[in-house]
Amino acid sequence: MIRLTLSLLILCSSLVSAQQAATITDGTTTYDKMTLPSMSIQLDAPVDVVYDIWDDFWDERYDIDIDRTDKDGDNIAYLAEQVPVRSLGDKNLDVYSSVGGNEQRTTVNLSLAYAENDVITRTNHEGDYQTASAILQEFRTYFYQRYFDEKLTDTRDELADLRDDSQDASKDAEKARKKIEKYEDKIDKYQRKIEDARENVGDELQTAEEKSERVRQLELQLQELERTRKQYLG
Repeated sequence: MIRLTLSLLILCSSLVSAQQAATITDGTTTYDKMTLPSMSIQLDAPVDVVYDIWDDFWDERYDIDIDRTDKDGDNIAYLAEQVPVRSLGDKNLDVYSSVGGNEQRTTVNLSLAYAENDVITRTNHEGDYQTASAILQEFRTYFYQRYFDEKLTDTRDELADLRDDSQDASKDAEKARKKIEKYEDKIDKYQRKIEDARENVGDELQTAEEKSERVRQLELQLQELERTRKQYLG
């Protein structure tokens, strides 16, 4: 329960941090040996979680299949050639992107080009640049919704499993307690029988050999019961 609470606190802290880190930055990014002007956004999440969600985002929101074209360590490059991005109008363009980072933070880079020498930037296509920036902001919201919804689902499932395990453990403990009481009663019963046998051995058995055998059997039974009791009590 403590671990679950800490996990939720970490998730909430990460979400607050993510809300404060929505800045789009300009730079250049190399896609399969070609360097283009790009815009970037950072996410407070492990890079291996972002790959598939970035792919799903383009498929679900824009009906565009971005293919993985290159992988360098933890950095994966994607490309969709001459596709329409509806928020940018009907003109086709190339969508270059990459996702890279580590276990704490991921950077998503995006370059949109009408042609190899006509890339959308803040200076040469200002309106389209703002629209492209909005796509990254849209992805940021899309990503965090999926990321934290999945985390919350996993945490709720883990909590439900732990509650079930706890209930099962309580039932098992109660069964064990009843078995212990049962064997303790049997031990007391056989101990009384042994004492009675020792006191009244002359009256109950015909010969000394029979007396010895009876005592031996009862003592073996006692030992077995004591071993059984120890298995349950430790």
